[in-house]
Amino acid sequence: MSTRKRILQANLNNQGGAFSVAYEAQKELQKDYIFDYFFPDDFVKNDVYAHLISMGSKCVGKLDCKSRFIKQYEVYKSFYKYLCHNEYDIVHIHSDTTWKISIYYLAAKKAGIKRIVVHSHSSGINGHYKTVNYLLHLLAKPIVKSAQYRCACSKTAADWMFDTNKNVSIIRNGVDIEKFKFNQTARNNVREELNISEKIVIGSVSDFSPPKNPEFIYKLVKAFQNDERYIFLFVGNRPNGCDLKKLVDEDESIHNVVFAGAVTNVPDYLSAMDVFILPSRFEGLPMCALEAQVNGLYTIISDKVSDETKCSVYFDRLSLHADEWKSYIMDIDFSNDRINRAEYLDFDKASSANMADEFIEIYED
Repeated sequence: MSTRKRILQANLNNQGGAFSVAYEAQKELQKDYIFDYFFPDDFVKNDVYAHLISMGSKCVGKLDCKSRFIKQYEVYKSFYKYLCHNEYDIVHIHSDTTWKISIYYLAAKKAGIKRIVVHSHSSGINGHYKTVNYLLHLLAKPIVKSAQYRCACSKTAADWMFDTNKNVSIIRNGVDIEKFKFNQTARNNVREELNISEKIVIGSVSDFSPPKNPEFIYKLVKAFQNDERYIFLFVGNRPNGCDLKKLVDEDESIHNVVFAGAVTNVPDYLSAMDVFILPSRFEGLPMCALEAQVNGLYTIISDKVSDETKCSVYFDRLSLHADEWKSYIMDIDFSNDRINRAEYLDFDKASSANMADEFIEIYED
């Protein structure tokens, strides 16, 4: 019988940035811990799912309920029932809003869970019904603020969820340094495959949903459309359609964009890029920007995103003016050796191993 401690990660399936945080921590901690996952929708049956199962994880999901609002009550009931029939000492709840956390938190409290960890992963609201979501976020704050174990990926995310970063554990997101380090062979292969070997490649990895500011990215693409030295490479898909791709496809004058879609070898595509852009309207602490910096990319993000994202000297935050971003990119000196840029990386701020150590402090203190 396994002596590893089981911890239930709530409101996570095997997709998205918040899941990546838990997944990276799990890989570091798998000798002593098993992470189970509870989510109201399906888990994607892919390589990551298979890896979770191989590590001993249980993935519990799929509630059949068409009404968005009735579904939340069904989540509460099913989560409570699951906790009553499965033994957990620790439940770790992840979300971007207080009302989502509250559903799981109240169910866990009722089920008598000894340690309930609430974890803020964002600094704003995504999706439909933003006004309603924001009002619910405000109404549920007293519930979440009463939690004993509170953590966030950044001070900005803490302020968003708890109205303070005091008595909140700031657990910086972290990535697998070895996995995302620059690979010259991969760079050559991807660039040759896409026929962009001679280009300066500006790229991003994203779902290109509204918080990622696809309209601004489109403006930046337009700003470079007459300069044949540059090309844009976008990796990732949005389940219900990519807003950015729609904008680009409708503009017949644009010929400087490659949409790679969802790929399983993201580090290879990062190696193929020269500049990484993330002009988001808001973020918690974006994993993709950490991955880009670990890869040695010049990384430019919006000044709407916390400067806590920085872990490399090859990083900057700019206001959301396309001309400013264009000038900045055109002034970059690409002559320095990409491999040597790792010397200027703050490993403590970027490493998933350090992040996992902070998870242990929350679980064991």
